Amino acid sequence: MSRQLFFDLDFTPPSPPRSASTARRRQGLQRAVLRWLEATDSPTGFGVNVVTRISRFRADIGAFWSHPIRNTHDEGPRQILSPFRTAIVQCCAERDDCWPDCTRSDELLPKLSSLKEEILAVEAQIRATEPQLRATNTLFEEYAEWDYEESTNRTYHRLKRAIAKMEHGIYHGTKFERIRSAALADRLYLAVPEGTVQPGELADGWGLLWVDDALEVAEVSAPHDRECLASNRLHLIQNIASSSRAALFSSCGVRRQSAGDVVFVRRPRSPRQAIHPSLPD
Repeated sequence: MSRQLFFDLDFTPPSPPRSASTARRRQGLQRAVLRWLEATDSPTGFGVNVVTRISRFRADIGAFWSHPIRNTHDEGPRQILSPFRTAIVQCCAERDDCWPDCTRSDELLPKLSSLKEEILAVEAQIRATEPQLRATNTLFEEYAEWDYEESTNRTYHRLKRAIAKMEHGIYHGTKFERIRSAALADRLYLAVPEGTVQPGELADGWGLLWVDDALEVAEVSAPHDRECLASNRLHLIQNIASSSRAALFSSCGVRRQSAGDVVFVRRPRSPRQAIHPSLPD
């Protein structure tokens, strides 16, 4: 059942002012995350409303990081930039935007959170009883990695299967799942107003960002680093560059008209004074 039909049968559709408010809150989330990314890890480049497939499923924010490497070819510069990480951030202004309508998410999400709390306790047991599963390449315990999949603990594997089945029931067919399955990003984040979503409600691997009313961002849950193919990273980076086209044209005073002509227009003013915005109500 579609979102529109669901509202037609059971609810009064939201009024236009509320839709406009939701859009402003989502833009506020994007703004906060862009500042957070630049302040904490300074990506080589990023864009908003970035296509993840050839023509569908836009990510709210895409970012990439590159470092210089030796150019192995005889032509060109001695060093070239090589991307080593990409990230995608989805921004949801309302809790209901995070899951599809007509699912049993309200019933399943608390159960999913409970299962994840249970598996954390089992992982602690595994660390105590199966120390051989600890990676040997880490010096400090708080950064140690554990190969839980090789554990002989049957409860752990039962919980993993139960979590996977429940996550499939909640997230299958959603935009989040389709973006994840595109495998273009090493890190995936969900950004929401503070307290809107809890860490235990996320699909495995996603990180969680809370944005408060002053547009300050807190990383509540770190994402898992995923294995991303170099060609997939390049695909996302090209789409990031394409997504910045409209903003570049606007800042430089260039516009393509509906008739197809490309004309010069007045450039927007760019005030430099720092401001203190807030998340719209």
